[in-house]
Amino acid sequence: MPELPEVESARRSLARTVVGKRIARVEVLRPVAVRTHSARAFSRALAGETLAGVERRGKALWFRLKRWVLVFRYMLWGVVRFRRRAPEPDRGTTVLVTFSDGSALEFRELQLSTFHLVPAGREAEVADGGIEPLSPALTLAAFREALGRRGTVKDALCAQDRLAGIGNLWAHEILFEARLRPDRTVGSLTPGEVETLYRAVRETLRKAVRAGGEPDFEDALGRKGRYPLAVYGRAGQPCRVCGTAIVGTRLHGRPSFFCPSCQR
Repeated sequence: MPELPEVESARRSLARTVVGKRIARVEVLRPVAVRTHSARAFSRALAGETLAGVERRGKALWFRLKRWVLVFRYMLWGVVRFRRRAPEPDRGTTVLVTFSDGSALEFRELQLSTFHLVPAGREAEVADGGIEPLSPALTLAAFREALGRRGTVKDALCAQDRLAGIGNLWAHEILFEARLRPDRTVGSLTPGEVETLYRAVRETLRKAVRAGGEPDFEDALGRKGRYPLAVYGRAGQPCRVCGTAIVGTRLHGRPSFFCPSCQR
């Protein structure tokens, strides 16, 4: 699932390509993905609008228009691709937005990803409630509060009502950077470990954004992410730091990965 680094990379590529364009028409090929309107009402509302900006909130893209905010929320997977010439929709196309200059924005291969079209000024109704991890609002004190006192540290990092944008993949990469096992309980962390984890959150996500996210992700221009994953999806492979085989297991039903030598 695309998380903060991937969604931010998508936002940056979209900001350079679609902002200022006027929407000529919208085709909805899979109406189930639109959660607030019928396919016809959704298309009608967007036609004639101009994209004033593209923002990110947690794992969602916000396309800001004059009267509306179109919220696209990544779930299991989804591809958002800018096309210089509008393509013919195919079986993989969910929504195709064609602009007045003939270019298009195609939403493809969506697995549970959704669209919400909300009136401008009411977008907070569909926003994740947690603090943005790269925001100045996430001070060390705010981070301690967001972690809470119960449960595993991995689950705390992934709770969208605490920290918006971190999911299973980047939680594991952050924990490797902090040298903490994902099954450690929040209550077992020392004050020094909490501070180390706080710094790892910010440093790992910043590096990941600069790299365009994880290697399977492509931004709106088709550029792949370049971040070399340390543990996620690397079960049985040698740790990039010490050479010990990465352990792959499951934690509360989700895939989990860690280095048994580097992480404690």
